This record gives sequence, structure tokens and C-alpha cells, in this order.
Amino acid sequence: MSRSCSTDCKPICNPTGKETPMKTDAHTLPPAKLKRLLAVLLLLMPFFGMAVDLIAPSLPAMASMLNESDSAIKNLISLYLLGYALGNFVSGFLTDAWGRRKLLLGGMVGFMLISVLPLWLPTLSALLATRLLQGLMIGTISVVARSVLPDVLAPQELVKMGVITGSMFGLGPIIGPVLGGYLQVYAGWQACFVFFAASMALMCLLVAFFVPETHFKLHPLNLPTIRRNLGEVIRHRQFMGMVVLMGAIYSMSIAFNTVAPFIIQTGWHYSPIVFGHIAFALGCVFLLATFLCRYLVARHPVASVQQGMTRLLLLVTLAGAALAHFQPDSLMLLCAISALMFFSQGMLFPMSMGRGLALFRHIAGTATALMFLINILMTSLTSFLLSLLSVHTAPALLGVYLILALICFAANRLLIQPTEQAQAVPARL
Repeated sequence: MSRSCSTDCKPICNPTGKETPMKTDAHTLPPAKLKRLLAVLLLLMPFFGMAVDLIAPSLPAMASMLNESDSAIKNLISLYLLGYALGNFVSGFLTDAWGRRKLLLGGMVGFMLISVLPLWLPTLSALLATRLLQGLMIGTISVVARSVLPDVLAPQELVKMGVITGSMFGLGPIIGPVLGGYLQVYAGWQACFVFFAASMALMCLLVAFFVPETHFKLHPLNLPTIRRNLGEVIRHRQFMGMVVLMGAIYSMSIAFNTVAPFIIQTGWHYSPIVFGHIAFALGCVFLLATFLCRYLVARHPVASVQQGMTRLLLLVTLAGAALAHFQPDSLMLLCAISALMFFSQGMLFPMSMGRGLALFRHIAGTATALMFLINILMTSLTSFLLSLLSVHTAPALLGVYLILALICFAANRLLIQPTEQAQAVPARL
């Protein structure tokens, strides 16, 4: 008679003495261990947003202290996002082939070590290299952490957890700018990298103690398998619509973080702390929206909520772009439209992420990798174009919001809705 090797999520022993994988479902881990695992993973989520927002208040100071142009300093965000995209993509295949735990810990240790480089080499080239490698490590941490969730949660629980993870992700844009503003004013921009290293060291200890290996049905790391899994995901029209929508809505907040510090601090002469407080308020709006999203999806069809929010976002950004021509230097207008944009992001991003990942639980790593590769490549391209085109006024930034809102609307209308309508026809029959 076979017996389990432990009560944790590990292989079980069969009568021949060989190990066979235990089926990974919502009951694999005991409830207490599952709660601890989910708690640690949720604590990681704010880091994914904070890695951008924490340094945003310091961008003008970096440009001044290093005697570099604003455009060159803005590349600290676009290079981070490029590394983030590559880390997501590569680690998605690796985690399906090698498992979760070692890759997760490796990414965290790598991030911690890379973050101290600017303390010893305070140059633009060192900063650019650091941000690229930080993005690579955070991309690895992000995709592996999110891939753990389908290992231990049922599909309906995964959609709900997608909303919760969105709420926790929202803490990054809330805490990051405020903390970054105070660090800049009282300790200088290098203090941001000290915070990165110290906080990741603490999280690494928590993961080492409370996150076991959860993935045992390993997929071979070979080209035919990768091609087959990628093809399955890419051909899914609804999934790709979710991904494009996520990329466009997240690009809006990246546009704010890339351009707004220079508009508010350099153009309108407010302090980094003022910018940090504005970003804090916008992050609170994002977090509030994730809670409202959780309430609405429990009481209304998710597709209807998503469709309504894409329409509302388009109307708001259209109104903002029109009003900006009459009040081009209005801080109130910029903050109001940005707040409504962050609200839409808090509604649409976690909803789309949960729905997308629920479609591919059997190859969660690959699906997560492709989802965030496209998502972050879109945001990285947006950040690069903003620095290349020298977008430095509020009307121009609100015009960027409008373009991205149109992409969100088109993704929902042309990719997501037709698939949902086609699936609804057999159900009615």
C-alpha cells in the first residue's frame, strides 16, 4: 500500500519505491500551509509595481546630479521594463520545466545583489545596467510567483485571487512614490537601491521558509514542446485580447510615472514629496478600484463589467484630452483624469489577468510568460516612445492616455467579445 512521503506538496511513493507526482489541485497543501504560502506570495506583489514607482520621484534629481538629459534618465524605466519582459518570457518556460521554488529564490537573490551596484558605481551606465538586470530578476520572480497560484487553486478561486493580487500589486504604486519622495529629499536617490536590497532580503527569507515546491508535472525544456505550448496560447483569441488590454491599461500608469515627474517637478516646480503624495493618492484610487472590482464580479457577469469599464475609460480620456487644450497647465485636471485612469486600471488589469490565466492552468508558466512578455513589451515601448518624442506637457500626456484607451476598447471589442459571443451560442442551444 502506498503512503505519502509528507503532508506537504511533494511527490508520493508508489509500491515500487519510485516517486510519482502528486496531482496538484486546490487540496494539495493543508489549509494552514496554503494560507501561509498565499500570504507570502501576496506580500511579494507590491514589489512588482514599486520597482518602477519608488524611483520615479528621483528621476529629475538623477538627471541633475549625473549631468544627463531627461530623455537619457527616462530610459531607466524603459530598460527596466524591457528586462522585466525578458525575465517573464524566459522564466515561464524554465519554471514549467524545472519547478517553482529554486527559480523563485534565485531571482530574489539576484535582485538583491544587483540592487547594490549603484552604491559603488553611481554612473548612468551602471544605473542602466542595474535597471535592466533588476527588471530581469523581477520578471523572473513575478512569473514564477504567479505560476504557483494555478498549482494550488481551482479555476474559480484563481479568478478571485487574481483580483486580490491586483489589490496587493496596487500597494506598490501607493507606497512607492511616497517612500521614494521622502528617500530622495532626506537621503538621496541611492537610498532607493538600499531599500530594494534590504526589503528583498527579508522577502527571500519568508519564501525560503513558507513556499514549498508546488509543480511536479514538469514539461520538457525542448523546442517542440515550447513551440506547441506557445502555439496553443497564441491561437486563443480571447486570451490575446486580455493580454493586449492589460498592456494598454498598464502603459497608462507607466506613461504617468515616466512623464509626470518632469511636468510636475521640473515644469511646475513642485517638490518630489508633492509628486509622491499625488502618486500616493492615485495608488489609493487603484487599490479602491480593485476592491470594487471584487464586489462587482461577485454579483455581475465579468464580461459585462469589463465591457462597461473599457467604454467608460474611453469617454473619460476623450474628455480629458479635449479639456487639456483649454487648461494646459492645470494640475487639478491632470490629477483628476489620471485618477480616473488609475481607477480603470484597478478594475480592468486584475480582472483580465485572472480570466486569462484561468484558460491555461495546465501550462500556467508558459501562459503567464507570454501574457507578461506582451504586456511589458507594450509598456516598455510606450516608455521609450515617450522619451524619444519628448512628451513634456499635460495635454500631450492626456493625448497618450486617449490613444491607449482606444487600444483597450478595440481589444475588448474585436478580440474578447467575439469569442465570448461564439461560446454563448452553444450554451443557448
